[in-house]
Parts: sequence; C-alpha cells; structure tokens
Amino acid sequence: RPMSEFENPLLPLVLQLLRTAPAGISEFELMKQIEADGAHFAALADEAQLALFQKHFLIMNALYRLQDSLWREEQLWLTISPLRIAIEIAAPDNHAVERDLAAHSDAALRDYYLDWQQFIDTDGAVVAELLSGFWLRFNAIDRRDEALAVLQLAADAGAEQIKQQYRRLARAAHPDRGGDAAQFLAIRAAYEILKN
Repeated sequence: RPMSEFENPLLPLVLQLLRTAPAGISEFELMKQIEADGAHFAALADEAQLALFQKHFLIMNALYRLQDSLWREEQLWLTISPLRIAIEIAAPDNHAVERDLAAHSDAALRDYYLDWQQFIDTDGAVVAELLSGFWLRFNAIDRRDEALAVLQLAADAGAEQIKQQYRRLARAAHPDRGGDAAQFLAIRAAYEILKN
C-alpha cells in the first residue's frame, strides 16, 4: 500500500541529523548519512534514477514538514537549500512578524514536496522527463552565455540592446561588405538564440 504523508520514515532521523549539524549540512551529505544509517531507503524503486528521485522527495518532504513544526513549536527556522540545510534561532523581533510559511518565497516548492501524491504518481518516465527538461534548460543557459559573448554583450542586455548590437556586428561582418562569412553566421546564430 502507498505510504501516507504521515508515514515518512525519515522525519525523526532527519531532525536528529540536523540537530547534530549546527553549522548546517548539504542535501547530498544528509542523503549520504541517511543511506549509511541502513534501511530507510530499502523499499524504494529498483530503477536508479527513480530511486534517487524518491530519496530526494522523502528528504524534502521531511524538511518542509520539519520547517513548519520547528517554527510552530520552538520558534526555530529551518533554512532549506541544496547546499545548506540548517536549524537557526529566530531573531528576537521575528516574533512580531509571524512567518507565513504558505507565503514564503519557496511556496511552490513547499507545495510540491508536501503533496504526497507527487511521490506516488512519479514513475521512471516522469523522472526521465524531468531530467530531460533540466538538461534542456541547462543547455539553453549555456548557449545564451555563449551567444552573449559572440555579440559582446553583458548578461543583463535587454531586447533592444541585443537587436542594435546584432545589427551593428552583422553589418561589419557581412560578406558583401568584405566581412568574414563564418563570423557573420556566428553572429546570426547568436542573435537567433538571444531573440528567443
């Protein structure tokens, strides 16, 4: 039978590990310590990518549930980021401004990881699609950086600046004006990437 959100087996162990790491811990390190503990990940999928997703989901579900309970019960704030997860003492003036966890900047992530149906519904095909989308976005960012370099533009260049710079460089590199054909094609390709 599928696990309900009340059966996340990691909650006590994650809390214990966080309390023994006052400076914070990365998600990777947290996962390694949970794996070293033994049976907590024993009932996960056989497929490696799906099992990794399930481990990540269980950890994030535990963290967001702990974030809520630690704040409500102890006025301790749980910072959650991939590189640093840490329990922090709330500032003295924070009691006047109750943290509305639903309105927190990570609300979409919170909602995703607290929705147990996401864990149940995610299979190997969904994980493969998520990873594919990640790499497409990652490559698009990489291509954008390269295109900006070709057009000699800063990362914060706006649409109008991109268009003007493209026209200036294309005019100078155009083969009909004695320019270099390869350079002209590179400038055109860079503009196509950036205009989208």
